[in-house]
Formats: sequence, C-alpha cells, structure tokens
Amino acid sequence: ARLSPINHLSAKMAETDLCFYMNFIFLNSADMLKEKMGGFLGGMAAKAINADEKISEKVAEKLTEAIPAATAEMGLKIEAKTVYRVGALCTVKFTIDSADPVALVTKAKGDEAGSAMTDIIAAMGVLGVEGGAKSIEDKILPKVKTGLMEKLTEKIPAKMEESGLKVEATAKEPSEQAEWFYTTLEEMSS
Repeated sequence: ARLSPINHLSAKMAETDLCFYMNFIFLNSADMLKEKMGGFLGGMAAKAINADEKISEKVAEKLTEAIPAATAEMGLKIEAKTVYRVGALCTVKFTIDSADPVALVTKAKGDEAGSAMTDIIAAMGVLGVEGGAKSIEDKILPKVKTGLMEKLTEKIPAKMEESGLKVEATAKEPSEQAEWFYTTLEEMSS
C-alpha cells in the first residue's frame, strides 16, 4: 500500500526553515564585573551574584528586544525568544515571520532597485500571477536568513566587546542545534 503524504508537516517544515538559533558563550563575565567594581571586592561580588547568570540575563533581554526592532526598520519581522540561559551559555531562537520585499531590496540595493521591485510586484498583480509578492517573499527569506545568521555572528560579539564583554557567538540551523548544544554543554561541564 502506498503511504499518503502528511500535508500538515510541510507547514511545520516551512516554519523551521525560517528559524535559527544564536548561541552565546560569555567568556569574561566575572572579570568584567570585577574590573568595573574594582579589585578584590569586585571579585567577591562577581562570585556572590553569579556574574555569568546576571550578564546572560541582561544580554538575552536586550537581544530579544533590539534585534527584532532593528530588523523591523529593514522591513523584516522577526520573533526572538530566549530558549536556554544557564551560567555562561545563552541560546536565543529567531523566527522570521514576514518581510516587505520592497523595503528589503531598497535597504540592500538602494532606491532604484526598490522602485524596480515595486514595479515587478505591481506587474505580477496586473498579470494575475498567483502568489505575487508572497512568492517573492518565499524566495527571498531563506537568503535573508542566511545573511542574518552570518551578520549576527560577526556583529554581536564585536558590539559587546566595545563594552568589554567577550562573547563567542554561533548561529545554527534547527537541524544542527541539538548536536552543537549538547556537545557544548558536555565541554563546558568538563
């Protein structure tokens, strides 16, 4: 007997295609706090308040607000949720909800390209092309996700280092996250 396809899985698979995980390992939380508070007392305070935990809490809070706000300005709607935060390790899941193709193209390639994209979308409507802007969005978003993963992996550590915090950032696809995560937890505990 032939098995029939399970259609409800395709929607779930499309959802995971547009999400990714950003993993952060804070390398010098206690040192940074010790330096800011000064000497011996700073070191005692860093241990007493669990510096890694406090730093990861603050950073996760800021990232889950700042990144969706910044990407919204580019025409990209993203949801960010902290999914793990213990000690020096913090994981944030990002899901791309939707995009404005005209705003994305304008931001990436300039006003002329944005105007051309507007014309293309209008022509698709006039010609009755099924899906129109949605089909363009579906083609663009996977590329946007890949670019975003690369940029966040570079820019977030650089931005944090400006304030003295050293962080290792790793972006992972959903299919890669579990292996990376459990391997990292094992390495951190040994």
